[in-house]
Amino acid sequence: MSRWGDTIDSKLKRAGALVLTFWTVLLLPTGLGLVLLGVSTRIENRQWQEPLSVGVGIVAVGAITWYLSRRLHEGARQVRARIDENRILRLASQRAGRLTVMEAATETGLTAAECEEILRGLAEGGFIEIEVSDAGIMIYRFPDVLYGQGGGRWHERILA
Repeated sequence: MSRWGDTIDSKLKRAGALVLTFWTVLLLPTGLGLVLLGVSTRIENRQWQEPLSVGVGIVAVGAITWYLSRRLHEGARQVRARIDENRILRLASQRAGRLTVMEAATETGLTAAECEEILRGLAEGGFIEIEVSDAGIMIYRFPDVLYGQGGGRWHERILA
């Protein structure tokens, strides 16, 4: 999917999650109130009343909307994470395969903590390597960029 497609997908999922959360906030208390009214009427009159069945139905619908809103919210979060990771990967390719957290944060507009989380996740997954400079700065190296197409050194080692 393109960057625009990912952005639209993320925004639609977030909007859907907000709409469903709004309805959940309205439905659950209303449904619970009707259930309680129906139960209290049932106890007094010893017969089933409409508020109980309507309340149970509304609570069920509210629970379903809550579940769906959480799913949409999680989907939007995953799309956003993929967009942020792609921004950092593109930046690494522009920076010749070496990147620090502060460089990533400055260029992408993400916070340093968000960039560090993404870079550490890539390192833990084995996609990038961590190098510590003499000054103690962590430099994230991207071997695919450093030694990939047009990287020079990697191809020279293979051919030698």
